[in-house]
Amino acid sequence: MPPLLLFDIDLTLIATSGAGRLALDRAFERVTGVPAATEGIRFDGRTDRAIIAEVLQRCGSPAARFPEVRDAYLEELPAALREKGGEILPGVEPLLDALARELPGIGLATGNLRAGARAKLGYFGLWHRFAAGGFGDDHTERAGLVRAGIAALAAAIGASPDPASAVVIGDTPLDVAAARAAGARSVAVATGRYTAHDLSAAGADAVLPGFDDLDRALAALLA
Repeated sequence: MPPLLLFDIDLTLIATSGAGRLALDRAFERVTGVPAATEGIRFDGRTDRAIIAEVLQRCGSPAARFPEVRDAYLEELPAALREKGGEILPGVEPLLDALARELPGIGLATGNLRAGARAKLGYFGLWHRFAAGGFGDDHTERAGLVRAGIAALAAAIGASPDPASAVVIGDTPLDVAAARAAGARSVAVATGRYTAHDLSAAGADAVLPGFDDLDRALAALLA
């Protein structure tokens, strides 16, 4: 049975130089009138739903305004991506090419809203690389979207949705914790704000400095 590989997006596959935060700040200012509403809010490893809910509460706005903020954010995101630019992280494209030769499909496990994930990966020409995934639309905690991603990817490639065959790849301790909670293996990459030591201490099954070493990355992901 092929492994079910589920990738995080931000600071695992791509860096958007703060485009998501910029778009969300603009969305909150449009909806609530509060400028720089996300200042001081941690984004690393969290879901968009959880972040928006926290900021709404801090702004004194009801949780029911989530759809307004979500829609405004998705409208603002393309322009923010063009302004901020960013990059595909080193080694990602060769890795995805190699995995396309080895597996029937790979997936996503990301806190991004589905449409936000499509916008970000589409900007870098990567969206089509992923068969299915779990997203932050309906989940405040990552474990739920990991479980959804396992089921969606398994259905897309005709495999069993066995979490024991799933591997979650991400750059934060929350990615590691979500994988463990869902019964999946975790491969952490020190491409974000957390060190290899941080990720190992969080309980990752394997830790990579990045994807520059293709053979090492493939060995960790396909073990």
